[in-house]
Amino acid sequence: MKNGEWHVLAHGPIEKLEENLWEIEGEVPGMPMKRRMTLIRLEDGSVVVHNGICLNEEAQSAIDAWGKVRFIIVPNGWHRIDAPAYAARYADALVLCPDPAKKLVTKRVRVDGNLSLLPQDPMLEHAALAGSKIAEHVLTVRSGNRATLVFNDTVFNLPKLPGIKGFIYGAIGSTGAPKVTPLMRLVSVGDRGALRQHLEALATIPGLTRVIPGHGMIAEGAEAAQGVLRAAVASL
Repeated sequence: MKNGEWHVLAHGPIEKLEENLWEIEGEVPGMPMKRRMTLIRLEDGSVVVHNGICLNEEAQSAIDAWGKVRFIIVPNGWHRIDAPAYAARYADALVLCPDPAKKLVTKRVRVDGNLSLLPQDPMLEHAALAGSKIAEHVLTVRSGNRATLVFNDTVFNLPKLPGIKGFIYGAIGSTGAPKVTPLMRLVSVGDRGALRQHLEALATIPGLTRVIPGHGMIAEGAEAAQGVLRAAVASL
């Protein structure tokens, strides 16, 4: 894929979870699991793209009609596949990533700064996960009295996957239950105790309704959302 080219892989439909929260799942090249893009509409009507995925024109036009893309979050140094296409299509948007990811991300796309450039907004809060060596952020999206937590790679919720690649993913401990996977514990977690405390605190936030992982199943409802976070804590 040429830098900035809009290249569409297979993806599902836009799922409108809340008036200010949409998500879409799409293929990951060469992998059996899927990746997820999350879209947050701010109070001023502009849109934050988290982990952008190139969509077919009908779906992308629906996003453009929903609100002006103003921020593009590249959540870490590995989730860069479609970032150049988003930066080219939305040239006025700010491309943001955590500081530790900047070296890798800038090999693929311009970076305008870190997530501190996101505006103060009642619809969206963000914080680097405690104990994360890569400063991966968790987003808290407010929809009325409901709260949704958006993760990327730190919390997985993958079921068992088919085929030989799925077997390998299971063998290395990446599937079968909500967790911080062994691979992520190795490459991105610097302080397990600090991350454990942060996830425990997130499980108690008022109105917690949903947990959205970058890979795997969304947990809907307070009990399921808390269960995912407790399982992730137990895996550390």
